[in-house]
Amino acid sequence: MASIKDRIRAAQDIKVQDGVEIPEWAPEVRFRVRGLPSADWEEYQNKLSKLQLQTGKSSAEMALKSNKALIVAKALYDQDTDERVFPDVAEGVAILGRKNAGIVNGLFNLVRYLSDDDKSFEEKVRDAEGNSDGDQS
Repeated sequence: MASIKDRIRAAQDIKVQDGVEIPEWAPEVRFRVRGLPSADWEEYQNKLSKLQLQTGKSSAEMALKSNKALIVAKALYDQDTDERVFPDVAEGVAILGRKNAGIVNGLFNLVRYLSDDDKSFEEKVRDAEGNSDGDQS
């Protein structure tokens, strides 16, 4: 029997959305969007916090847009090959930074949803309690 640590390590808990269509970019192509692991979200949140402390609001908003592109570049995959669309993430950020903001923002919001970053801590606890197998006394 595997230890709890081994069971956590082996758990496949990153959500995936297949069949994402972006006809403006690639008609008839289906993308796979993956949620991101905790470390990527923490890095993103830390960058935002630093930017807000170091810059004014407008500079932080501009940096936020490029950080959204970073998140999307890390999460966007070719559904047929399961390969990242942008293996060079920096190149992906540069490309996505010149694309329609609404599309990039929509993909960013999907990644947030798949990563469960769109819920408050209290909502996550309620969801976990609702999915619990054990009886509470």
